[in-house]
Amino acid sequence: MRSQGQRANQNGQTAEIVISAVLLQKRLIAVRQYPVGDGIFHTPIKVDFYLPPMPGYRTGLIIESKWQEVSGSADEKLPYLVANIQTCFPSPTIIVIDGSGFRPGAVAWLYRQVGGNLLAVQNMREFVTWCNQTF
Repeated sequence: MRSQGQRANQNGQTAEIVISAVLLQKRLIAVRQYPVGDGIFHTPIKVDFYLPPMPGYRTGLIIESKWQEVSGSADEKLPYLVANIQTCFPSPTIIVIDGSGFRPGAVAWLYRQVGGNLLAVQNMREFVTWCNQTF
């Protein structure tokens, strides 16, 4: 029997596989778990997906995936992610957030953070639609 943490990790990996498949279908090269330097706590951080420079994204594009199927602590990590995006990430970033386990207030807060280096917050459907319209 898997622990709740193991199930959460596996479900998060499933969301990343879906994102990876969408990018592959669009013939976009994405590097997974790409190191981008130190974060706000001065520790090394990696991003879920880094797409190298391309037309419209001269410094590349970062995609972060957040999936929460049952209530837990993932939504409490969102402010840390946003702070790193705004101050440490070298490229514009899209957060793909989905699953029914996030607190509604956390997701609403995240959408309000768009600006600066945070290019967009999208659920999986919105991300697929954006990719279809952009690439």
